[in-house]
Amino acid sequence: MAHPFAQMFDKALRKSTEDDNLVLEEAEALRKKGYPVQEIYDVLKKLHQSLIAERDEAIVGEALEEFERYL
Repeated sequence: MAHPFAQMFDKALRKSTEDDNLVLEEAEALRKKGYPVQEIYDVLKKLHQSLIAERDEAIVGEALEEFERYL
């Protein structure tokens, strides 16, 4: 069974554009709700590693890079 965050990030990824990274927004919202930063980061990293499409990889990669600052 997939992690609930993974499902949320996948949904955000489908709606994201190059100018509007909804994956990062979703990750930030989870952090602000008090979820562990390491857990969010780990799910982002796993999602990033599983992607094939360059567009999707770039969007999640940007979110991953931005979110690293909290570690």
